[in-house]
Amino acid sequence: MADGLQTAASYGISEALLATYPELKNVYALFKAGDEGAALEALFKTNYYRTSNSTVKTRQKQKLEQPQVYADSVTKYKLAARKRLVSSGIQIDTATFDKVVEDAYARGLDDNQLDQAILSSNKITGFGGEILGDTVALKSYANSFGVNQLLNDSYWTQKSKDLFAGTVTAQDIQDEIRTLSASAYPAYSDQILAGVSFDSQTSNVKQTIATFLEKDPTTITNDDKTFRMITQWVNPNTGKAEKMPQWLVEKTVKSTDEWGYTKNALATLDSMSKKVLEEWRLA
Repeated sequence: MADGLQTAASYGISEALLATYPELKNVYALFKAGDEGAALEALFKTNYYRTSNSTVKTRQKQKLEQPQVYADSVTKYKLAARKRLVSSGIQIDTATFDKVVEDAYARGLDDNQLDQAILSSNKITGFGGEILGDTVALKSYANSFGVNQLLNDSYWTQKSKDLFAGTVTAQDIQDEIRTLSASAYPAYSDQILAGVSFDSQTSNVKQTIATFLEKDPTTITNDDKTFRMITQWVNPNTGKAEKMPQWLVEKTVKSTDEWGYTKNALATLDSMSKKVLEEWRLA
């Protein structure tokens, strides 16, 4: 009997497991009776053997036979997991975190599988740390390509989760942003897809609007009516969206009602009036 129990122990089978895994009772009895061949044949057919790896078996056995040692191991696993996840800045309540991590330890999950389990809990309330930093940088990138207003909070929440899960990279999201920008601004698409931002390509437009309308250039947004009219210009000769030439940009800005109320416009009108009077020899 002693030899049979020792053999059972070498396969991770003990009396402590029987209450949790009733299917092992017959296996244990065969080991106890010294019928190792029959015991192994029965063991290999159990769900316990077929679905649990060696790490899981060891931990399950330890949990039942050495509960304090197991509890200490879980505590160390939690601390290591929390320390690793702090750098990612994941925000989740303690109770949920503890439950997910305890289950992950018992199931022998690796770090990537643990991360996926946390995502699947649907209890993440936000991200800080590296993920937040990457997301903020990507929002700025989207803004420079003129499409941040097209991407809502749901989009960025999902991208934060994807970055955490490792299913996408920041480069993948940048590629996605450029593709969207190219579709939104076809006249600028070639350079956008080559990595040249929409902001840099339209800086002359914003500066021209600011100069003639006597505004701070930083206040000219992509939603500005005059800016949109210029950047969405369709050449009437080709019927295609094209970059408006600079002379036409200036003419377009001066054709707005707003320009008529500027000092620049008044000075121009005064100059023109004076010229007319001089030609008529009235000045």
